[in-house]
Amino acid sequence: MNIKYSVVSLFLKKSSKQECHEVLSKWNTYYAGLTEKHQESFVVRTLLFLNNTDFKAKEGFELTTEMKLVISSAFVQITFGLSQDVLTIFNTIFVSPTSYSYAGSNVFYNGDVNTATQRVNFSWPAVEEGFVIADDSLNIAIHEFSHCLIIENAKKSYLARTFNENDLNEWKALAAKKIPLIREGNYKIFRDYGGTNLMELFATTLETFFEQPHEFYSYAPTFYRMTAKVLKQDPRNKKNPK
Repeated sequence: MNIKYSVVSLFLKKSSKQECHEVLSKWNTYYAGLTEKHQESFVVRTLLFLNNTDFKAKEGFELTTEMKLVISSAFVQITFGLSQDVLTIFNTIFVSPTSYSYAGSNVFYNGDVNTATQRVNFSWPAVEEGFVIADDSLNIAIHEFSHCLIIENAKKSYLARTFNENDLNEWKALAAKKIPLIREGNYKIFRDYGGTNLMELFATTLETFFEQPHEFYSYAPTFYRMTAKVLKQDPRNKKNPK
Protein backbone atom coordinates (compact mmCIF):
# COMPACT_ATOMS: atom_id res chain seq x y z
CA MET A 1 0.00 0.00 0.00
CA ASN A 2 1.48 3.35 -1.00
CA ILE A 3 2.05 6.21 1.42
CA LYS A 4 -1.18 8.01 0.52
CA TYR A 5 -3.43 5.06 1.33
CA SER A 6 -1.36 4.14 4.37
CA VAL A 7 -2.06 7.58 5.79
CA VAL A 8 -5.78 7.40 4.89
CA SER A 9 -5.94 3.97 6.50
CA LEU A 10 -4.88 5.47 9.84
CA PHE A 11 -8.08 7.51 9.92
CA LEU A 12 -10.37 4.56 9.16
CA LYS A 13 -11.87 2.40 11.86
CA LYS A 14 -10.55 -1.13 12.05
CA SER A 15 -14.13 -2.40 12.24
CA SER A 16 -15.03 -0.52 9.03
CA LYS A 17 -12.05 -2.02 7.20
CA GLN A 18 -12.94 -5.50 8.43
CA GLU A 19 -16.56 -5.09 7.39
CA CYS A 20 -15.47 -3.88 3.97
CA HIS A 21 -13.13 -6.84 3.54
CA GLU A 22 -15.86 -9.31 4.45
CA VAL A 23 -18.40 -7.72 2.11
CA LEU A 24 -16.01 -7.53 -0.84
CA SER A 25 -14.73 -11.07 -0.28
CA LYS A 26 -18.33 -12.20 -0.59
CA TRP A 27 -19.43 -10.04 -3.50
CA ASN A 28 -16.50 -8.98 -5.67
CA THR A 29 -14.52 -11.75 -7.40
CA TYR A 30 -11.91 -9.24 -8.61
CA TYR A 31 -11.20 -8.27 -5.00
CA ALA A 32 -11.25 -11.87 -3.79
CA GLY A 33 -8.46 -12.77 -6.21
CA LEU A 34 -6.07 -10.01 -5.14
CA THR A 35 -3.04 -10.46 -2.92
CA GLU A 36 -3.48 -9.41 0.69
CA LYS A 37 -1.42 -6.28 0.04
CA HIS A 38 -3.63 -5.23 -2.85
CA GLN A 39 -6.75 -6.04 -0.85
CA GLU A 40 -5.63 -3.66 1.89
CA SER A 41 -5.26 -0.87 -0.65
CA PHE A 42 -8.57 -1.78 -2.30
CA VAL A 43 -10.41 -1.61 1.05
CA VAL A 44 -9.01 1.85 1.80
CA ARG A 45 -9.97 3.10 -1.64
CA THR A 46 -13.46 1.62 -1.35
CA LEU A 47 -14.06 3.34 1.99
CA LEU A 48 -12.56 6.56 0.64
CA PHE A 49 -15.02 6.49 -2.26
CA LEU A 50 -17.95 5.63 -0.01
CA ASN A 51 -17.14 8.40 2.47
CA ASN A 52 -16.87 11.00 -0.29
CA THR A 53 -20.06 10.00 -2.09
CA ASP A 54 -23.61 11.06 -1.27
CA PHE A 55 -25.70 7.89 -1.40
CA LYS A 56 -29.45 8.32 -1.63
CA ALA A 57 -32.30 5.83 -2.03
CA LYS A 58 -35.93 5.83 -3.07
CA GLU A 59 -38.21 6.55 -0.13
CA GLY A 60 -39.05 3.37 1.74
CA PHE A 61 -36.05 1.45 0.38
CA GLU A 62 -33.32 0.59 2.87
CA LEU A 63 -29.92 1.18 1.32
CA THR A 64 -27.52 -0.76 3.52
CA THR A 65 -23.81 -0.23 4.08
CA GLU A 66 -23.23 -3.56 2.32
CA MET A 67 -24.98 -2.27 -0.80
CA LYS A 68 -22.96 0.94 -0.71
CA LEU A 69 -19.71 -1.01 -0.40
CA VAL A 70 -20.59 -3.26 -3.33
CA ILE A 71 -21.41 -0.26 -5.54
CA SER A 72 -18.28 1.58 -4.43
CA SER A 73 -16.12 -1.44 -5.21
CA ALA A 74 -17.06 -1.25 -8.89
CA PHE A 75 -15.53 2.21 -9.13
CA VAL A 76 -12.37 1.12 -7.33
CA GLN A 77 -12.09 -1.93 -9.58
CA ILE A 78 -12.06 0.23 -12.70
CA THR A 79 -9.65 2.79 -11.27
CA PHE A 80 -7.36 0.43 -9.34
CA GLY A 81 -4.47 1.15 -11.70
CA LEU A 82 -5.29 4.86 -11.94
CA SER A 83 -4.96 7.77 -9.55
CA GLN A 84 -8.60 8.90 -9.38
CA ASP A 85 -10.17 7.91 -6.05
CA VAL A 86 -13.55 9.64 -6.16
CA LEU A 87 -16.01 11.25 -8.54
CA THR A 88 -16.10 15.03 -8.34
CA ILE A 89 -19.07 15.78 -10.61
CA PHE A 90 -21.17 12.65 -10.26
CA ASN A 91 -20.69 12.23 -6.53
CA THR A 92 -24.37 11.56 -5.80
CA ILE A 93 -25.59 8.01 -6.29
CA PHE A 94 -29.29 7.22 -6.18
CA VAL A 95 -30.38 3.62 -5.73
CA SER A 96 -33.84 2.27 -6.55
CA PRO A 97 -35.34 -1.09 -5.51
CA THR A 98 -36.53 -1.71 -9.09
CA SER A 99 -35.88 -0.52 -12.61
CA TYR A 100 -37.13 3.04 -13.05
CA SER A 101 -38.30 5.55 -15.62
CA TYR A 102 -38.33 9.32 -15.97
CA ALA A 103 -41.52 11.35 -15.87
CA GLY A 104 -43.30 11.29 -19.21
CA SER A 105 -41.29 8.33 -20.50
CA ASN A 106 -42.17 4.66 -20.90
CA VAL A 107 -38.50 3.66 -21.04
CA PHE A 108 -37.25 1.81 -17.97
CA TYR A 109 -33.62 1.87 -16.85
CA ASN A 110 -31.40 -0.29 -14.66
CA GLY A 111 -28.79 2.44 -14.50
CA ASP A 112 -27.90 5.78 -16.06
CA VAL A 113 -25.68 8.82 -15.63
CA ASN A 114 -27.80 11.96 -15.57
CA THR A 115 -25.71 14.93 -16.66
CA ALA A 116 -28.51 17.40 -15.79
CA THR A 117 -28.78 16.33 -12.15
CA GLN A 118 -25.12 15.21 -11.97
CA ARG A 119 -26.33 11.98 -10.43
CA VAL A 120 -25.66 8.29 -11.06
CA ASN A 121 -28.79 6.16 -10.79
CA PHE A 122 -28.91 2.41 -10.20
CA SER A 123 -31.48 -0.29 -9.80
CA TRP A 124 -30.19 -2.42 -6.93
CA PRO A 125 -31.38 -5.76 -8.44
CA ALA A 126 -29.34 -4.98 -11.57
CA VAL A 127 -26.27 -4.08 -9.50
CA GLU A 128 -26.69 -7.27 -7.49
CA GLU A 129 -26.99 -9.44 -10.59
CA GLY A 130 -23.86 -7.88 -12.03
CA PHE A 131 -21.82 -9.14 -9.10
CA VAL A 132 -23.60 -12.45 -8.50
CA ILE A 133 -23.02 -13.42 -12.14
CA ALA A 134 -19.44 -12.29 -12.54
CA ASP A 135 -18.52 -13.80 -15.91
CA ASP A 136 -21.19 -12.69 -18.40
CA SER A 137 -19.79 -9.24 -19.30
CA LEU A 138 -22.79 -7.54 -17.73
CA ASN A 139 -22.19 -5.28 -14.75
CA ILE A 140 -24.31 -2.14 -14.57
CA ALA A 141 -22.11 -0.52 -11.91
CA ILE A 142 -18.96 -0.90 -14.00
CA HIS A 143 -20.88 0.27 -17.06
CA GLU A 144 -22.21 3.49 -15.57
CA PHE A 145 -19.02 4.38 -13.70
CA SER A 146 -17.18 4.01 -17.01
CA HIS A 147 -19.40 6.77 -18.39
CA CYS A 148 -18.70 8.94 -15.36
CA LEU A 149 -14.95 8.61 -15.80
CA ILE A 150 -15.01 9.54 -19.49
CA ILE A 151 -17.23 12.58 -18.88
CA GLU A 152 -15.21 13.82 -15.91
CA ASN A 153 -11.92 13.17 -17.68
CA ALA A 154 -12.99 15.41 -20.58
CA LYS A 155 -13.82 18.27 -18.20
CA LYS A 156 -10.47 18.23 -16.41
CA SER A 157 -7.42 20.27 -17.32
CA TYR A 158 -4.93 18.38 -19.47
CA LEU A 159 -2.46 17.67 -16.66
CA ALA A 160 -5.18 16.57 -14.23
CA ARG A 161 -6.87 14.05 -16.48
CA THR A 162 -7.47 10.53 -15.25
CA PHE A 163 -6.42 8.88 -18.50
CA ASN A 164 -3.27 9.42 -20.50
CA GLU A 165 -4.56 11.42 -23.46
CA ASN A 166 -2.43 9.66 -26.07
CA ASP A 167 -3.45 6.23 -24.79
CA LEU A 168 -7.13 7.16 -24.74
CA ASN A 169 -6.98 8.61 -28.26
CA GLU A 170 -5.27 5.46 -29.49
CA TRP A 171 -8.00 3.41 -27.82
CA LYS A 172 -10.69 5.53 -29.51
CA ALA A 173 -9.06 5.06 -32.92
CA LEU A 174 -9.10 1.29 -32.49
CA ALA A 175 -12.61 1.31 -31.05
CA ALA A 176 -14.02 3.38 -33.91
CA LYS A 177 -13.09 0.57 -36.28
CA LYS A 178 -14.97 -1.95 -34.15
CA ILE A 179 -18.31 -0.13 -34.12
CA PRO A 180 -19.39 -0.98 -37.70
CA LEU A 181 -18.28 -4.58 -37.14
CA ILE A 182 -20.39 -4.82 -33.99
CA ARG A 183 -23.39 -3.33 -35.81
CA GLU A 184 -22.98 -5.88 -38.58
CA GLY A 185 -22.80 -8.70 -36.05
CA ASN A 186 -19.21 -9.52 -36.96
CA TYR A 187 -17.53 -8.71 -33.65
CA LYS A 188 -18.99 -11.15 -31.17
CA ILE A 189 -16.88 -10.46 -28.08
CA PHE A 190 -19.10 -7.46 -27.25
CA ARG A 191 -22.89 -7.33 -27.12
CA ASP A 192 -24.75 -5.34 -29.78
CA TYR A 193 -25.24 -2.32 -27.49
CA GLY A 194 -21.52 -1.63 -27.75
CA GLY A 195 -22.09 -0.60 -31.35
CA THR A 196 -24.18 2.41 -30.32
CA ASN A 197 -21.28 4.87 -30.06
CA LEU A 198 -17.80 5.24 -28.55
CA MET A 199 -19.16 6.05 -25.10
CA GLU A 200 -21.20 2.86 -24.95
CA LEU A 201 -18.41 0.81 -26.47
CA PHE A 202 -16.03 2.01 -23.76
CA ALA A 203 -18.49 0.93 -21.07
CA THR A 204 -19.26 -2.46 -22.60
CA THR A 205 -15.57 -3.02 -23.28
CA LEU A 206 -14.79 -2.51 -19.60
CA GLU A 207 -17.51 -4.95 -18.59
CA THR A 208 -15.94 -7.60 -20.82
CA PHE A 209 -12.42 -6.60 -19.81
CA PHE A 210 -13.14 -7.36 -16.17
CA GLU A 211 -15.58 -10.24 -16.48
CA GLN A 212 -14.11 -12.16 -19.44
CA PRO A 213 -10.48 -10.99 -19.70
CA HIS A 214 -9.04 -14.22 -21.12
CA GLU A 215 -11.78 -14.54 -23.74
CA PHE A 216 -11.35 -10.86 -24.66
CA TYR A 217 -7.60 -11.26 -25.06
CA SER A 218 -7.96 -14.42 -27.17
CA TYR A 219 -10.51 -12.75 -29.44
CA ALA A 220 -8.85 -9.33 -29.82
CA PRO A 221 -5.37 -9.20 -28.25
CA THR A 222 -4.42 -5.77 -29.63
CA PHE A 223 -7.63 -4.13 -28.46
CA TYR A 224 -7.34 -5.87 -25.09
CA ARG A 225 -3.78 -4.66 -24.59
CA MET A 226 -4.82 -1.12 -25.50
CA THR A 227 -7.64 -1.24 -22.95
CA ALA A 228 -5.18 -2.53 -20.34
CA LYS A 229 -2.85 0.35 -21.19
CA VAL A 230 -5.62 2.93 -20.71
CA LEU A 231 -6.63 1.45 -17.34
CA LYS A 232 -3.05 0.63 -16.30
CA GLN A 233 -3.98 -2.88 -15.23
CA ASP A 234 -4.50 -6.39 -16.58
CA PRO A 235 -7.18 -8.45 -14.79
CA ARG A 236 -5.83 -11.67 -16.32
CA ASN A 237 -3.23 -11.35 -13.56
CA LYS A 238 -5.74 -11.87 -10.74
CA LYS A 239 -3.37 -11.48 -7.80
CA ASN A 240 -1.42 -8.54 -9.18
CA PRO A 241 -3.46 -6.85 -11.94
CA LYS A 242 -1.46 -3.62 -11.86
